[in-house]
Amino acid sequence: MLALLRDRIAGRENLSNTDDVGQKQVAVQDFWNQKPCDSDMSTKEPGVRVYYEEIEQDRYTYQGHINRIMDWVPWEGKRVLEIGTGVGTDARNIIRRGGLYLGINVDQGSVDATKKALDAFGLEGEVKKCSATELFLPDGSVDIVYSFGVIHHIPEAATAVSEIGRVLRPGGELLIMVYNRTSINYKLEILVLRKMFVRLLRIPGLIKLLALVGLPEGKLKRHSEIFSANKNMSDEEWLSRNTDGPDNPYSLVYGQREIEELLHAFEVKKNEVFYFDARHWGILGKLLPKSLVEFLGARYGWHRVIYAVKPD
Repeated sequence: MLALLRDRIAGRENLSNTDDVGQKQVAVQDFWNQKPCDSDMSTKEPGVRVYYEEIEQDRYTYQGHINRIMDWVPWEGKRVLEIGTGVGTDARNIIRRGGLYLGINVDQGSVDATKKALDAFGLEGEVKKCSATELFLPDGSVDIVYSFGVIHHIPEAATAVSEIGRVLRPGGELLIMVYNRTSINYKLEILVLRKMFVRLLRIPGLIKLLALVGLPEGKLKRHSEIFSANKNMSDEEWLSRNTDGPDNPYSLVYGQREIEELLHAFEVKKNEVFYFDARHWGILGKLLPKSLVEFLGARYGWHRVIYAVKPD
């Protein structure tokens, strides 16, 4: 599996199969169109201000490193392109920091959600439907590209990175997050524990019991249904279905060398990991000391964050 993923990251996978790539892209687009990132993290009516505030509170409470990494970049007065806006939480953050904002999404659902968010808070910015592999912007027209948790969902990631390099001005900055191969979430949870537990989910009453200790009942049921229908799931599909929900059609994970290979045209300044999500561990996670959670996140976190600069 490692060799396969490395080839895909470098753009070397044999996809004679442009049809296969196209089908994956359509599946990704449809998935996020129906469920923009973080859209299920509020109990309020979608589109109203309190809905976005509740999502923002959850996002920055559990992923406080987002604000810390944003401090790496001077946003004031800079032309910013965000690739993959979700419901516009980080968009509002960037605008409040002084960025001149343009956000793009491959799906209309995320475009609409982010536009409503900016309107709800009276913030100025543009949001458009556009694939990262075919940016409509002129060469060298952007100062900063920001993309948090999106590149690993793009089947043609190398093409997207090439486009990012094209639209960034010389000396322009890139700040992205991708899922980390050397994380507890991937190495232990996805590759080991979930493969063991999914076989046990058919035991009568077990899903209800796991829900009582804090695990998501709906997701557990869906995982059980999908696995029952396809017990010979490929490694690629298993990884995808265990990131961003059981119906997620496409994801990758990146190690340090893999992401730097993908970004070979840039000068990588920082390549760091963050975020051990203790909520995955139910009651046990709640009992872990905050200092231990932070320690695990800084060494084996799920989020690999890269800050890079386009050479002059």
